[in-house]
Amino acid sequence: MNSRYQNKNIAVLGAGLSGTAAALLLRSHDANVSVLDSATENKLPESTIKNLRDHGVRVISGPDAETNRDSYDLVVLSPGIDPESALAQNFSSRNVDIIGELELAWQFCGLPVIAVTGTNGKTTTTELVAQMLNACGQRTVACGNIGKPLSAVVRDQSKFDVLTVEVSSFQLETIKSFRPQISVWLNFAPDHLDRYASVAEYRTAKLRLFDYQTEKEFAVVNASEQLPPINAQRLTFSAYDDRADFRLSDGTICFETTPVLRLADVKLRGSHNIENLMATLAVGHIRGLSFEQMAAPLCAYEPAPHRCEFVRRTRASILGRCAMS
Repeated sequence: MNSRYQNKNIAVLGAGLSGTAAALLLRSHDANVSVLDSATENKLPESTIKNLRDHGVRVISGPDAETNRDSYDLVVLSPGIDPESALAQNFSSRNVDIIGELELAWQFCGLPVIAVTGTNGKTTTTELVAQMLNACGQRTVACGNIGKPLSAVVRDQSKFDVLTVEVSSFQLETIKSFRPQISVWLNFAPDHLDRYASVAEYRTAKLRLFDYQTEKEFAVVNASEQLPPINAQRLTFSAYDDRADFRLSDGTICFETTPVLRLADVKLRGSHNIENLMATLAVGHIRGLSFEQMAAPLCAYEPAPHRCEFVRRTRASILGRCAMS
């Protein structure tokens, strides 16, 4: 058991899914945990409050959370809590050590991690990777920014071989050692400017994905993106650049010059989904799967409602509905 936090006084900021998962993970390792949330208790789900208290977690809410002056050994920040918020500033102004929920979960993780980020397509790609790996005998789960928080998954990680984690810029802001075996950078576009002062600040947060990788790890990156130097071994993809490792040729995804997957055989539509498929194939290739193994589950993948789906073919074009998720 990882006992680094045994009997430590730890504050978890935010009583949402990630904060609750972090608190329960810490309690399972005998930490003294307080969850603080700016919302008043009557605005928080009653079931959440009961679950936390049943596990011995102290809950502090409303104005009391923002002015709490108790002494803590560590503060864990939920991704939905802005580091500039009054709640977070109450602790950062006191020089208390602050990490994020993703970083906390990583400290307890004994499995390889595939971390997927991108302004658009990260949910689809995370699901694609998870479905493909499971179909090919590598047990995994799509988690993190979708599904269960990583802090919840690592409490029962023995059932998996690898974890497939969607990560957001909010989660990456507070990492201090998070080092995925495979990082996936799909794309970048201006977003979340309600949280960040500039596009550059948002991009800097995203790029933290690569900060702790070494030459032993891998980075699957969009060849069209201008990225800074990365320590990890790169594998590139692009639907538009024929110099990428995974590229498009005559309606077929190719690895270098080898045909791998015909687009006519898959249900996903749209150029962005071609790149999602390429990134997924690159991950499987790194994980030791053959392209023949990967083809069947990728062809079987059904896009979720309101993602990208085939509607009908007209004389002029193929009509579809797409959502960039």
